[in-house]
Amino acid sequence: MAGFIPPHRQQQFLRASSDFFHWWLAELVHLLPEKWRAGLLGQQAWCRLSLECGRLQLVLQSQGRETELGRSYFSALPGLPTASLLPGDELPSGVDAEAASSTKQQLLSKITDLDSKARGRVVLELADDYLLVRDITLPLVSDGDIANVLAHEIDRLSPFAKDKVCYGYEILQKNLQTDKLRLRLICLERAVLENLLEQCAELGLRVTQVQRKTDLSRTEAFSASQNLLPVEQRPPKEKLWNSANQGMGALALVLLLAVLMLPLWHYENQIDHLSHDVDALLEQSKVVRAKQARLVGALDIRDALVERKNNQFEKIVILHNLVGVIPDNTWLTRVTIHDSALEIEGESEKSSDLIEKLESQAVFHQVEFASSVTRNSLTGKERFQIKMQLSDKLTGMLNSSVAVGDSVDE
Repeated sequence: MAGFIPPHRQQQFLRASSDFFHWWLAELVHLLPEKWRAGLLGQQAWCRLSLECGRLQLVLQSQGRETELGRSYFSALPGLPTASLLPGDELPSGVDAEAASSTKQQLLSKITDLDSKARGRVVLELADDYLLVRDITLPLVSDGDIANVLAHEIDRLSPFAKDKVCYGYEILQKNLQTDKLRLRLICLERAVLENLLEQCAELGLRVTQVQRKTDLSRTEAFSASQNLLPVEQRPPKEKLWNSANQGMGALALVLLLAVLMLPLWHYENQIDHLSHDVDALLEQSKVVRAKQARLVGALDIRDALVERKNNQFEKIVILHNLVGVIPDNTWLTRVTIHDSALEIEGESEKSSDLIEKLESQAVFHQVEFASSVTRNSLTGKERFQIKMQLSDKLTGMLNSSVAVGDSVDE
């Protein structure tokens, strides 16, 4: 059926289905209690407080959603004696005082209704109008040494004294060829920051992070180096191994042990049952192995007898052919047979004639003296040592001899 639907229609259907299921799951999650929902999603609600062009905007971010809580206006820049996050006597043009007062009351009411944890996690975003932003170039150093370099050079890089400025930085480029480092330095006067933090505290908001307001379309992750809040005023890092994580770890460990031990217990029971069956079969197999061993032993003895008989019968044939060639004036003192090689030692009146007679036989070839011929002083005969190779024709002669023997027996 999918082959009859155009591809763009299929994509639209899949996109609509995905959006529907995301919406459906999100609505189901909202039916859960708040604590369960936070624990299941692993997300904590936090507030984003934005200050731009004389307008204050408070947004609650929870479970991937943004909810605007309210807006407010102020008349003067932060850092001046009359500065305040709340609406002052002078309002921007086009802003009604009654509407501003009503907006203020609504904002305070929504802040009061917020969860204490959400009020304790506030990110303050400041527009560039309240910050000193400039790009600087420094010698190339490691990321861990950038903060130390800026701490010594902040008097030169900003119009503020070292103890009267809060700053952060963003790495723009590292040029390894020129050994230069380009940074975007973000500075904020400490008095302005303290005034803002004081006003936030009066509203019941605890600022944990101060940063430059950026475009929401940017995908770069926020770095701790961009936080303008002084280190001593930042909240301590949450311990990874807290009580909640310890409980979850203990539960996971118990479940893991159960998953590991239950199969082992099941396998152990199976092994016990199989062991009884194997023991019964072993008793039967012992009898079979004993009979098999006796049978193998009998076969080995038979093969050894057959091989011995064949080898001895071949040597008899070799000696028979050798005796038929050697003349009466020659006798042998040693005959050595090794595989297809034959070596004889003895004495003869003329050993050279013995070479010719041996070569005349088809079963012998490559006949030659193995050593020089010597004469025995006692007998006056030549002492020789001859070696030769046995021919394949010996097998045919062996078969014919067997055939003749069978016929004679008949």
